[in-house]
Amino acid sequence: MHSLPRMVRFLAALALLATAVAVTPTEASADVLPAPAVDGIYPMIFPVGGDTNYTNTFGAPRSGGRTHEGTDMMADKMVPVAAVAAGTIGWVSGTCCAMQITHDDGWASMYIHLNNDTPGTDDGLGYGIMPGLATGVHVEAGQLIGWVGDSGNAEWAGSHLHFELHAPDVGPISSFEHLNAAQGTAEGRDVAAYIDAGSRFFRPTVLGGFPDSQFYFGIPEDVPLMGDWNCDGLKTPAMYRPSNGFVYLTNTNQQGFADSDFFYGIPGDVPIAGDFDGDGCDTFAIYRPSERKIYVRNELGTGVADYSYSWGAVNGDKPFAGDFDGDGVDTVGFYRPWNALVYYRNSHDGGFADNQFFFGAPGDKIVAGDWDGDGDDTVAVYRPASRYLIVNQQNSYGPIDYSLWVGSYENVVVSTGS
Repeated sequence: MHSLPRMVRFLAALALLATAVAVTPTEASADVLPAPAVDGIYPMIFPVGGDTNYTNTFGAPRSGGRTHEGTDMMADKMVPVAAVAAGTIGWVSGTCCAMQITHDDGWASMYIHLNNDTPGTDDGLGYGIMPGLATGVHVEAGQLIGWVGDSGNAEWAGSHLHFELHAPDVGPISSFEHLNAAQGTAEGRDVAAYIDAGSRFFRPTVLGGFPDSQFYFGIPEDVPLMGDWNCDGLKTPAMYRPSNGFVYLTNTNQQGFADSDFFYGIPGDVPIAGDFDGDGCDTFAIYRPSERKIYVRNELGTGVADYSYSWGAVNGDKPFAGDFDGDGVDTVGFYRPWNALVYYRNSHDGGFADNQFFFGAPGDKIVAGDWDGDGDDTVAVYRPASRYLIVNQQNSYGPIDYSLWVGSYENVVVSTGS
């Protein structure tokens, strides 16, 4: 058997290389029994830190007359598994292959079929639970607790995480809807997509999202964005080349040549993407730091700005766009990376901020999206140091709403969630 330290180093390295989550949920089949009723959606983070798909099979018949009490989340071996909520470990099955966490609020979750193999083998000699985790240990929401595997009776069924959610005084409930809500797969929600140092896009957690798990677009010096350029309801990539002010965009989420390219701005401008006139189509604005001025154009292509205005207080602040008041029009905000100040206006003109608050930490990268499907955009930050996406659903100072371990990337952009 391999030594524990060597194995742990190998597992940790694989965890850091995990792609952004890509989920494909589907509805239950007709023979699934009704799930116990629980009001509302349980606030949790998504447990699988990589590509996964799952169906609603709660209550489906299983061998021995039992019924299925969880959600089988199909994923490759060694995809990271995270705790969905803060809590205390109730039980652990050795160095693999299952554990239960009693959440601080009285709910509970179970994680079964964790890895039991040396990576790249099916030898049964590996570890699937993060070392140091044992009964009585407290874990935080989003903490890495183990890795997907095919242990137990999953040996011939394919690697997956059997995930269970238990409600107080109820017991196991269907986790399908709660998993969907945790990662924004419900209709109308946005999700985050990620770009590495080589200009490779990693697909976000969407239903009907990227056809491939990853693809290259642009070159490393480009600034990545995503937008609905052809008004079909799907955000696709664009790259802005700051050295020459050119925009390169595609209307598909796959590797290939740009569908369109044009000049907008001058070298050194900072690009912003959004629906600035509320017509359902995304276009570009640029922020010119030398003038502290926004230039907005409501059509794609080379041309003069439709309007411009002075906005932004300090050089170095990072512009971003969002529909912060839910009126259908994206406006511009700024993020101050050295003290984590967020400020924005709800109209396209200069003046004092309509709202400002502190969120995140120095060095975080800002993005705004409709994470909960309620029609307005709120901020999230990607923290490269810890590889977490941290979401604020209120646009106010205070505790985070949820966080998700997503892996190591250079940039984050908002993408379509349905």
